[in-house]
Amino acid sequence: MAIKQKQHTLREHVLDSIGSFLHKEGFTPDDVTQDGILEVINLISDYHEEGNSLYPEVILTNDLDFFKTIPNKELVINESDLTIDGFKKAIKLCAPLALDNWVIFIEVKNNKIKYGVVSAEMTETSLSIYNQTVGDLKIEYEKITIAYIRNIGQKTVELTGLKNNLIVSLTLDDVKNNSNSDILSIIAKITENCIIKHKNIINTFLTKVILNALRIGHGNLIGVVNDTPEDIEKLMSENDGIYLPEPIDFQNLIIETETEKNNETSVNLKSYSSILKAMLNHDGITIFTNTGKLIGYHLLIKEHKKDGQVNNGGARSKAFLSMQNCNYFTACFYKSQDGNMKFWKL
Repeated sequence: MAIKQKQHTLREHVLDSIGSFLHKEGFTPDDVTQDGILEVINLISDYHEEGNSLYPEVILTNDLDFFKTIPNKELVINESDLTIDGFKKAIKLCAPLALDNWVIFIEVKNNKIKYGVVSAEMTETSLSIYNQTVGDLKIEYEKITIAYIRNIGQKTVELTGLKNNLIVSLTLDDVKNNSNSDILSIIAKITENCIIKHKNIINTFLTKVILNALRIGHGNLIGVVNDTPEDIEKLMSENDGIYLPEPIDFQNLIIETETEKNNETSVNLKSYSSILKAMLNHDGITIFTNTGKLIGYHLLIKEHKKDGQVNNGGARSKAFLSMQNCNYFTACFYKSQDGNMKFWKL
């Protein structure tokens, strides 16, 4: 008697999960859209254009009218009949444009697909479009459905709707800790002693910049020290690194941008943000004070290991353990090359 073979494919499992997500979010059942989203996930999970890695984010909706509630700039690229190939073309044509806070949008409506790019960040301190659509400031629409799709790690994509969240891993490895909670925790320590009146906007801005930097990097370390001459001098005297003669004071830069609201302060903040992203993705530890000042980067810490401790990880993992043991830092953050994140504080 022949043995009946039972097949299980990753594609079928992911399709079922997408279908369940769309149903819970209230999208009209549609096999083309379900398969189209799978193609979007597959493409943005590891997207390259002419050898360069790109990290486009995608908003899927059944009605672009919801953008009227958000100040934004839209650029429509194309509209066609609803096909799976239409989803592929949307990513191929729009991914190279989805840079510097521009996000791909895809509208599925009346058996048509319309796509292009949108930016809702009118100033450097504006909330991210993610935050304004499915994040803290989301609005529950009566008949409008929204799904935000973004790469959050190696071959790992997150779908976030107004009601549900789905993480799709396109590997057979264990899903790593890609939660933003560790990032929010380290930013809270960076701004711990910032002026209370401005702390929310400083947190929001640094969250946006650091998330963007971590997403395009290959592993990161962040350390936070008390903003006292004694603590900073101890760190600098005992560890090699690049220490800035004049710290970059993000608290002051953000307050100036918010209060003066002119082109000069906005450009100034944007320029220093680019520097921060580059430093975060340099080898070694990027160092902040707990008052929002960036004081150094490329710090290569000496080994600090307590009796009985064993760490079989790589150089970055060993450095993270040393950061916890060295008595220089009040908090530290680690992101591995494969996207796993950890946070530690005193």
